[in-house]
Amino acid sequence: MSASASAGRDDPHTSASSPPHGSSDGDDALLYLSPPGSSLARSLTLSIVSLAGKFTLNVLNSTTFDNLPTLLDAVDATSTPASPGLITVSNHASTLDDPFLFCAMLPLSFFSTEHLHNKTRWSICAREMCYKNYLLGQFFRSGKTLPVERGKGLYQPVMGVVARAVARGEWVHVFPEGRIHFNNGSSLGELRWGVGKLVCDSYILSGRVPVVLPFWHTGMTGVLGKGGRVPGTGNSVRVRVGEGLVLGDLVEKCRRDPECAWKEITERVREGLEKARRGD
Repeated sequence: MSASASAGRDDPHTSASSPPHGSSDGDDALLYLSPPGSSLARSLTLSIVSLAGKFTLNVLNSTTFDNLPTLLDAVDATSTPASPGLITVSNHASTLDDPFLFCAMLPLSFFSTEHLHNKTRWSICAREMCYKNYLLGQFFRSGKTLPVERGKGLYQPVMGVVARAVARGEWVHVFPEGRIHFNNGSSLGELRWGVGKLVCDSYILSGRVPVVLPFWHTGMTGVLGKGGRVPGTGNSVRVRVGEGLVLGDLVEKCRRDPECAWKEITERVREGLEKARRGD
């Protein structure tokens, strides 16, 4: 359900003096976690979107996966007391990347039973794109997509909400590039530090290192490119799922030198994405 926003869309060296988790503003942001209707209505929304994604990627186009069981196992382990949380990261080449890639990866039954397991990913999207009017905002909220404010940096309350979701053992997907590169997955752009901060914040909250799983996809720009309104047909989409990143040696820096930790974690995320791109 995300268009193109990610934490830290501003300059990657942007800092702020305010605390990472606001109080009253943070409490307001928490309201987005609950579905606008019932939990069953959320499952219905996700099911409808899943059908649209499957039709687009598996009927109008063709989609293949490498190492998909790794992602399925990681998702299955979320939302349990023992889960350290899951952060998936990928390149961003189309406005349809999220949710349609996940719709193609996961069975319809996964989305239709969301009210029973609460395992569907949380995503973030620029408020002016996904929450530009009331009805659109309710739709994206029902689809587990949270609004992020462009230009407000790393410390806005919604990012604290996302970190708390990971700390509770839930699944969050982010685009570390922070914007769409309409290059069909040919290369990786500059990454923002927001993904490193998300790892650190969730680790500080829970004391557990979240699973960070990269995947790379190609062909999505052909499905819906810049300015496109109707999905294309006949494209070959490929998704390569990488391996979980080893971050235990870096999260120890999250308290004593957070910006250094954010930078180094983000660099390791970049390395993981590049490996997935090459198919290593």
